[in-house]
Amino acid sequence: MMQIEDKHKGRLIAEFLKEGGSGCAGLFFAIFFLLNWNVFGQGKDDIILKHADVFAGKNVNGEDIRELTGNVHLVQDNVLVWCDRAVQHLAKNEVELTGRVRVLRDTVTLTAKRGTYYGNTKKAVCEDGVRLETTHVTLLADSGTYFTEERRSFFHSHVRVIDSTTTIFSDQLTYLEKERESIAVRNVRVINADNNVQLFGDYLEHFDDTHYSRITEQPRLMQIDTSSKGVVDTLVVRSLIMESFDDSTKKLIATDSVAMARGALSVRCGWARYFTQKQFIELRLAPVVWYDDNQASGDSITLFMSHNKLQHAVIRNRTFALSLSDSAYPARFNQLTGRKIEMFFQDDKLREMAVDQNATSLYYLYDGKDPNGANKTSGDRIMMTFLEGKIDLIRIVKGIEGTYYPENMVLKKETKYNLDGFELRTDRPTLMSIFPTLKKL
Repeated sequence: MMQIEDKHKGRLIAEFLKEGGSGCAGLFFAIFFLLNWNVFGQGKDDIILKHADVFAGKNVNGEDIRELTGNVHLVQDNVLVWCDRAVQHLAKNEVELTGRVRVLRDTVTLTAKRGTYYGNTKKAVCEDGVRLETTHVTLLADSGTYFTEERRSFFHSHVRVIDSTTTIFSDQLTYLEKERESIAVRNVRVINADNNVQLFGDYLEHFDDTHYSRITEQPRLMQIDTSSKGVVDTLVVRSLIMESFDDSTKKLIATDSVAMARGALSVRCGWARYFTQKQFIELRLAPVVWYDDNQASGDSITLFMSHNKLQHAVIRNRTFALSLSDSAYPARFNQLTGRKIEMFFQDDKLREMAVDQNATSLYYLYDGKDPNGANKTSGDRIMMTFLEGKIDLIRIVKGIEGTYYPENMVLKKETKYNLDGFELRTDRPTLMSIFPTLKKL
């Protein structure tokens, strides 16, 4: 139903007569109809007409409709509606809206090229260039529904949500205005322009007030950087749950079945925390790290980076590091174990390794290219320097004990001399195993 302001009634009478209401009876009915509009069913949920340049009343298949053209303005309670043209279905309490559609409720504005406003359920269904703006976020889509009383919106097809720090893309999205929460479904992508981080998945919850995101279906992370030499360097992460905190901590947390890869670095663990600004990564729950030909494990591992390149790794408790001593002898692995292992990198190469507390090493010797047995050594601290990926120098501090095993004892019995805790992992993740669609992006 509509209430019509007095200043429009003269024009509406003329339009009524133009549409076929002629003669004295028609004129009387038109005047009676307009003067007593409020008497016939005006209720608190009725849609009120505030303005229209042109009005035409019709009866189509027994249904009373009103056609409004030019600067149409409608009101229902605290919901304001504008458009270029409207078709009012009186019995249904619905209005079809066309051209520069705008729906305003408090600080929320919904715009589109066309749509329908349903007075009984107080919702606006719009399509073609849908845009919803609040004081905090902007949402865009091909189609959308705004539930004005619930302060809830549902969007689908080419959905985008933009707030102060992130942009969310998805196939479908529900926005809860009071909670400032976005729930995105299918083909979800979250972009943070500040750190080049992109999150992917099929189900996302994002809170724009706290800048917190959580992906629980097929979460993946990608961070693409370009080095000073123009080389593209990409970090990818996969897990069962992924959380992003874009607050003062600027961190990402991956939980359960975590796999990570970046250049020569690969990681598996049960839990990882990545501080994007401070550039260090904490790994927990059976973490394993691979770098070039080196494998390291422990109760916890912390990776420190500079300009997105690994500089320093710290491995604590039940530590173990191993690397293939020579590709011609695939069963021979140089090994280190202790309470703490530190690895130092320079120019993308392992340069030094230090083991503290109950440090023990096993390394294989060669006379040129010929194998020459193995040394097992222990001490309070063992330090190794590397040249071109191979051990160049070994230094041992305090409590030194060592045993040499000649070649005839070692040959074809290499596994017998492996240190306690030796485990060669064959599940090293790669860029493509974590992110098979990487080439398509």
